[in-house]
Amino acid sequence: MIEVKLSVPERALLFILMARNAELSNPQIEKEYAPGLKLTGKNREKLLDAKLIECRKGPRNAYFFTLADGGWRWCRDELRNRKVPAGSGSAGQALYAIFAGLDGFLDRTGQGVPQLFGGLPLTPGADTNPAPATSTRITADEVVKRIRRGYRTVAPSPGAWARLADVRRELGDLDRAEVDGVLRLMVQLPGVRIEEETNQKTLTAEDRAAAVRIGNNEQHLLSIEDR
Repeated sequence: MIEVKLSVPERALLFILMARNAELSNPQIEKEYAPGLKLTGKNREKLLDAKLIECRKGPRNAYFFTLADGGWRWCRDELRNRKVPAGSGSAGQALYAIFAGLDGFLDRTGQGVPQLFGGLPLTPGADTNPAPATSTRITADEVVKRIRRGYRTVAPSPGAWARLADVRRELGDLDRAEVDGVLRLMVQLPGVRIEEETNQKTLTAEDRAAAVRIGNNEQHLLSIEDR
């Protein structure tokens, strides 16, 4: 387990970012979960230094947070933890009872937390209801490659904003749900950004249909920098 001592509120914030698998700001966290539950100052720096979260400044200098790779690993380790944190009360007891059940499911099926909360397709060979042998189901890595290729085709330059509607046209017959799940995970990768069009009046019906929902917002634009 990642060795860092976290308070109950800090744990709660990591669990929220895990369950939502989305970029969330302090105002969103407070509004949707609990007043006063936010990452500021020492708490923010503590989780950043431990490489559990990533953050960026967005509109109006608001901080936006996502789980880092270390945060996903910490959450997976915590699902295995049978010790309920002191001071978490009956809600904490109930939460960790649910975690124990989720841990058992992941162990039985060979899946990971990204499959459970991240929208990734089930790991081939570990699905409890596997597809027929003749199935040619595409892997998540291949979906990522296809999205990157599609972006390079339509973007004017690396890192420039491209319409998701244009990118989706380059993906052929890829399953929409798989593409959306991978897009939600790709925003955690360095150099990948997905945002909504701020000028909603410019959106076409195709733009709205092609949007991917991340958190509570529909996102219409994709940017991928060269690796």
